[in-house]
Amino acid sequence: MSSSNMLLFGWFMDSVNYIDIVVATGIPSEKILVCPPQINLEEILKSINGRIPARLQECSAFSILGYCISDPKNACRSVGVFNCGCEELTEPHWQSLMSDNWILILCKPQRILYKGKKQIPFLHHVHQYGDFLFPVDVNIIIYEVPISGASHLSLNSWHSPKHVGLPLKKPRWVNELHRKPLLLDLDRVLLALNCSHIAKVLLGQAKSTFRSTVHIFFMSTLLRLASMIWHTVAALVASVSTIMYIFLQCFHKPLSYGYMLVIVPKMFMHTWKNVHIRSCQFLYWPVILQGTGISSRSSAEYSQRAELRKHFMWSNILMDVIFGTILGILLLVNTEAICGCVFITAHQVTNNLLRSGCVWLMGVPAGFKLNNELAEFSGMISLNAIQIFSTLWFFLGAFLQFYIQMLALLGIAFGLTVPLAVCIDMLKLATLHIYVLHCLISCLYSKQIQALASLWRLFSGRKRNPLRQRLDSYDYTVEQHVVGSLLFTPLLLLVPTTSVFYIFLTSLITTIVFLCIIFEIIISLLHATPYAEILLWVTSRRRFPSGIWFRILNPNHVISDGAYSPACSRRQNNCFVDKGSESLVSLLCSNYATIGQVVRPYYVDVFSGVTPSFFTSLAHGILSGQRFPSTLGARLPPTMPWMQITCKEYWKLCYTAVLSIRSLC
Repeated sequence: MSSSNMLLFGWFMDSVNYIDIVVATGIPSEKILVCPPQINLEEILKSINGRIPARLQECSAFSILGYCISDPKNACRSVGVFNCGCEELTEPHWQSLMSDNWILILCKPQRILYKGKKQIPFLHHVHQYGDFLFPVDVNIIIYEVPISGASHLSLNSWHSPKHVGLPLKKPRWVNELHRKPLLLDLDRVLLALNCSHIAKVLLGQAKSTFRSTVHIFFMSTLLRLASMIWHTVAALVASVSTIMYIFLQCFHKPLSYGYMLVIVPKMFMHTWKNVHIRSCQFLYWPVILQGTGISSRSSAEYSQRAELRKHFMWSNILMDVIFGTILGILLLVNTEAICGCVFITAHQVTNNLLRSGCVWLMGVPAGFKLNNELAEFSGMISLNAIQIFSTLWFFLGAFLQFYIQMLALLGIAFGLTVPLAVCIDMLKLATLHIYVLHCLISCLYSKQIQALASLWRLFSGRKRNPLRQRLDSYDYTVEQHVVGSLLFTPLLLLVPTTSVFYIFLTSLITTIVFLCIIFEIIISLLHATPYAEILLWVTSRRRFPSGIWFRILNPNHVISDGAYSPACSRRQNNCFVDKGSESLVSLLCSNYATIGQVVRPYYVDVFSGVTPSFFTSLAHGILSGQRFPSTLGARLPPTMPWMQITCKEYWKLCYTAVLSIRSLC
């Protein structure tokens, strides 16, 4: 605290059993007294209250709290209505008081010190709605002012919901617990603490008008030069963004009409989706970068949350483009080597795996005696399909170098997620013949299994009821039993032949599906990783509070009795000393989130769409020969509508967004 007398500003929150007083800032009284007549302190306080969150305004208003006096010898004089001398202090500011609450704080050299030269004040007395009160239990809490963009305070752990949903049918004891008043409401106190810095800044801006002379400041040459450079940068960034906007619009229009709108999204589903997400992020960056409203800047916590939401997108784009640029450079430098590796891998997979596997299945695989006719028929169909696709991909292999260069350019322009999405679609397209063969053999396999199950129910005298989804008893005729017996034996003997082909192709298609799922998970993690929060956590963990705790400071301090008048001393003895209470001094400290607590919610949200039914459906589809899911269903960023404005309007939007960064700085 300063050694001069100060007028205190903050919030006065009263309750049934306690009073919370949050001191945000103080102004030396001599600066208030020289305030010119045209300056209305009441209007300034109302303006500040209009900038703080409505939730805090419902609890208390930012107002004058009282006085902090460095010379306590004349603090308690019997004067006027207050009988303590506070009337003389409040008289110059009586119109600015928003309530009948007033506190008097004293500073004594005997008080313990905090951080070297700062004195811890002593709460002398309180006026509450005109009543003169000596506080019985006083807890002085010292706090570091939460600054927007640097730190804030929070009762909850990081990313935890503030209100946990209760079940619809609440137990009786829960309802009774909610009816009881809270012993201590720290939410409003922490909200006031988080708003203390912005209130101090706004009051400091108003305090600059507490001067009798008017100062006119001219912009220096350096500031003019900085302003010109900033406007030049804004124009350059807006021009580059407008060129990107025109480029994206030129490609979007032909793909949005006719058969292209139907074919391209189905053939290249992952590529289409990720290109659309990245394009919308490129288009909407000036909208997201625009300054948020007053409510988000009025509290350190709200400001921190808003800034993290803005930083999330641009940092995600930046890191994705950096990874994509690294991948693109590696692909461009090693194009020929990559082409050679792709050709060798494709040759080995085609000859050593597919062709050799089909020939092996046409013989006696693992000693199993198969039906020769069915095995040769299935094997010849598979070999012909493999040969057709091998010939097709041999001619398309001439464009492999062009494909790798295109993949590199996509990585440089759109980031790593788009090349990975292209790899998923191209892998599915390159293995289309395996997918077709798997569909044919799985259809045959599933029909055989279903026919054998129906024939088994025929022998047991039961019939499936599809309407009620159950098995009912049924009396079959002798002819039906004879036909069933004739069909059951050949079908049962053909199942091993069909099964080996189905197992072979299912293992191939399952491997392809798992490779696509791995790429899909990598794409979702790249989209969901909060790079900005990780960087801020490394540099400043204070930005991620996760609960608070109090550190008790040394309570052994002495206040001289000479500081009080006889009347006030008698009150102090009756109301304070006799009860054996003394002020408790504590330091408000904050816990900080770990890196796991910061990152985990984003990754949990990615896999929130994945349910256990995915693995159940996968196992059921593989065993029964039915269709099984080929994608994991990991979440991607939400898609936004395509932006349709003129180039001039978009340039102005980008220009204004860059200049808004300067206003925030």
